[in-house]
Amino acid sequence: MRIVVASDKFKGSLTAPEVAAAVASGARRIDPAIDVLEIPVADGGEGTVDAAIAAGFEERRAYVTGPTGEQVVARYAVRSDEAVVEMAQASGLDLLPGGRKDATGATSLGTGELVRAALDAGSRRIVLGIGGSASTDGGAGLLQGLGARLLDGAGIELPLGGGALAALKTVDLSGLDPRLSGAELVLASDVDNPLLGESGAAAVFGPQKGASADDVESLDRALEHFVEVLGRSGGGLKVPAVEASERKGAGAAGGVGFAAIALGAERRAGIDVVLELTRLAERLEGADLVITGEGSLDEQSLMGKTPIGVARAAQAAGIPVHVICGRSALDAAQIGAAGFSGVHALADLEPDSERSMADAGRLLEQVAARLLGGAAIAGSLDGIQSRCELIIRGRALIDGEFRDAQIGVRDGRIVFIAGADEKLDAAQIVELAHDEVLIPGLVDTHVHVNEPGRTEWEGFESATRAAAAGGVTTIVDMPLNSIPPTVTVEALNIKRAAAQDRVFVDVGFWGGVVPGNLDDLPGLHAAGVFGFKCFLLPSGVDEFPEVSIYEMRRAMASIAQLGSLLVVHAEDAHIIEESVQPGGREYGDFLASRPRSAEDAAISEVIRGAIDTGARAHILHLSNGDSIGRLSVAKAEGVDITVETCPHYLTLAAEDIPAGATAYKCCPPIREDDNRDELWHGLLDGTIDYVVSDHSPSTPEMKYAGDGDFSVAWGGIASLQLGLPLMWTEGRRRGVRLARIVELMSSSPADRIGLAGKGRIAVGAAADFAVFAPEETFAVDATSLAHRHPVTPYDGRELTGVVRATYLAGRLIDQDQPRGRLLRLPRIEIGAPA
Repeated sequence: MRIVVASDKFKGSLTAPEVAAAVASGARRIDPAIDVLEIPVADGGEGTVDAAIAAGFEERRAYVTGPTGEQVVARYAVRSDEAVVEMAQASGLDLLPGGRKDATGATSLGTGELVRAALDAGSRRIVLGIGGSASTDGGAGLLQGLGARLLDGAGIELPLGGGALAALKTVDLSGLDPRLSGAELVLASDVDNPLLGESGAAAVFGPQKGASADDVESLDRALEHFVEVLGRSGGGLKVPAVEASERKGAGAAGGVGFAAIALGAERRAGIDVVLELTRLAERLEGADLVITGEGSLDEQSLMGKTPIGVARAAQAAGIPVHVICGRSALDAAQIGAAGFSGVHALADLEPDSERSMADAGRLLEQVAARLLGGAAIAGSLDGIQSRCELIIRGRALIDGEFRDAQIGVRDGRIVFIAGADEKLDAAQIVELAHDEVLIPGLVDTHVHVNEPGRTEWEGFESATRAAAAGGVTTIVDMPLNSIPPTVTVEALNIKRAAAQDRVFVDVGFWGGVVPGNLDDLPGLHAAGVFGFKCFLLPSGVDEFPEVSIYEMRRAMASIAQLGSLLVVHAEDAHIIEESVQPGGREYGDFLASRPRSAEDAAISEVIRGAIDTGARAHILHLSNGDSIGRLSVAKAEGVDITVETCPHYLTLAAEDIPAGATAYKCCPPIREDDNRDELWHGLLDGTIDYVVSDHSPSTPEMKYAGDGDFSVAWGGIASLQLGLPLMWTEGRRRGVRLARIVELMSSSPADRIGLAGKGRIAVGAAADFAVFAPEETFAVDATSLAHRHPVTPYDGRELTGVVRATYLAGRLIDQDQPRGRLLRLPRIEIGAPA
């Protein structure tokens, strides 16, 4: 059976890609053999860029002016010489600081800047989706963003916003971007309103943007004045201003439709444009069923919104179409007239709208499963379980909670999750013991394997054995410490050759950013690295030098264009140099040589770089609680930045480190007990996104060099095998649930780096598991650990929680038979190894 899921967003709950993924997951719970094609769509407003990216366009980002003058990072999409620009990304209501509406002062300037960015990208056909706007400025900001100047009687630039247009004296179009003359503009809009009058932009849409009755009147007069002055501006417009103001759609998005039409834009129904971009009609071939939807299905939906557009395409192909929505206000006659074979609402399962919106993903899965043939999530399992290779029975972590379940596995993937009472059978059945739980395999994105070149420190065999022993089923190897470091495609190939057929878990690779290798980044990205790492101070190995702030920013700009991720060792080199302490055995002296201020200063630079370039950024091994507030603010302001910390910062404290105990040395350093509390607080409030090991071993000779002198010994902690019991031991002491600990070490890191099919127990996900006994205790014995050298600061420490077994792709990991794969982005194999 083949199903096409072509749904819009559920506003306030899920994006269109998230809706499609949830529906697909529900379908596969009924039968994993169902072929589901996910085609996120939109009606030309919010979500249009998401639809384009899902259809194969490349995501780009630009730093533009937000609706009230603040700076925002806006996404757009590019394919060949075509671009998709979405007004909501640059000038949308959702971007208003604090949600405070400003009908007279909000501007569409950022939308013009975004169109200019598309021109800079070489685009000659630009689709402009204009729903969700915050402004009522007649598109004056759009024109300003493209080079026009709006002047008052003194020849001074007007303030931004529609209210200021009343003082307009002159519009200078001489600076209008000349590339517009050779570009095709498509205005994706369903709004028919003209710019002025009782059905114009101010009267109809102004109140939605916070305009009072007086504001509406003054805005309409200001827009009328704008048309008059613009009409006297001379050349530069393809449609005269008065004519453009009277055309259908001129009043769309506070009058941005007017400015776009004056520039020559062709207005088309938004859903029609999106369906063309996504090639829905041709992709329906061979489908048995189409599922569409949006958050609220009502009479507005019948006026050309997404469900109607999809239904028309499905009807033309002779395919039945069903709608899944949050709520439906249509009666049976309206549903039939629209051509829908059925309408299925989340409200049927959860009448409370707040709870329905908050839990929309799970409810969508349930509704999809019911639609496709079952009254329960599990559906009919008769045919599925007979084809299963493995069923694991017991308490399992599913959707954030532990519950009794049966997990069915076939071809390395989870094919069903059934209740404990179902009578099921398979080729192999594993019954968990009463004191065991099943958790997803952990994902550790910060591991220094060091091979080739420094295999005497650690190697792929020993590192991945240690990972498997600790319940870790996927690692991502850092680019330094190996020789050569992973800073060119050739070096990456050498490293992959060293790892081939010698890994016991799945392994991905980071690329590196060093001075002079900017031109190597696109090749490494194309070769499948998960992102790029740089140091802002000496790394400790000559082969991987640090970059300056300027070099980091240049790399960020390149990485933003690639759509990749920059991960940063963030400590300020100058502050560290000024903090040098005399060598010695006292840990306090070493701690003083790596002050908190060095980390905070460097993190500030990373945040600024991410804002200025639009790059996705990640802070490695956060040790400093003082930086949490800064990071929290950046995230709240929309900066695409994530943060990790490590078990040693969350379980150890400087006050407890003995003199000369260089096994504890790492950079940045383990800090004081109160700092540890701050890190836990940041972890639990979501500012810190996940926990990884920063497994960084060396030989005992290097680790203990200098006879306990912290300035001489190698800095790095080996803990890959111990991460889960370390975190659980400390976490349970603080009242943290095991489910939360596991999430921080599995799905959270997996999602950030693009491994959405890992780190979770869900239908369709990788059958990577760990069997964990959360109440069993043990004492760490360094000599029994699987990594290469018996060196760890945890030797002798009493811990709670034992990993008793680890499964990779549905098979128990055999410590004598390496079956792990070498992973590449963006194509990640989920399932059994070849």
